[in-house]
Amino acid sequence: RTHRFRLAFFLWLISRLWNCDITSDGCCSLAKLLQEKSSLSCLDLGLNHIGVTGVKVLCEALSKPLCNLRCLWLWGCSIPPFSCEDLCSALSCNQSLLTLDLGQNPLGSSGVKMLFKTLTRPGTLQTLRLKIDDFNDELHKLLEEIEENNPQLIIDTEKHDPWKKRPSSHDFMI
Repeated sequence: RTHRFRLAFFLWLISRLWNCDITSDGCCSLAKLLQEKSSLSCLDLGLNHIGVTGVKVLCEALSKPLCNLRCLWLWGCSIPPFSCEDLCSALSCNQSLLTLDLGQNPLGSSGVKMLFKTLTRPGTLQTLRLKIDDFNDELHKLLEEIEENNPQLIIDTEKHDPWKKRPSSHDFMI
């Protein structure tokens, strides 16, 4: 019983890495954990500059069948538009991710367009948060297509409080 409590507490600590100076090296270690049979279901890496490599290794982990991650917060991680290709690939493969927070990242219209095209196909994702600086006609049309083909998906494009809908500790208990 003590071992189980320690494991749950350890996973709870790992899951809350908000603003902890995590780099791409840290993401490599986390990606290894995610690729194993782990009960880690939520991971908050908000306000860490994980870099292009960090996004890439996390997306590779999300693509693996043993990855059980349900919620991933990458709020304010300086993710560039071209990293959306890796995110799209992961979203196409992953069967467990329900929430992805990409808010306050400079995805640009090209990155958002890539994500929206991927999300026109039904998947498991239920909530996507992101910042859209230039909401043009093409993005509006893709958003309508998503609403038609993937009706369970909620896309939050509003400026929001980064603490809104944060995970609670019971999300991490085994």
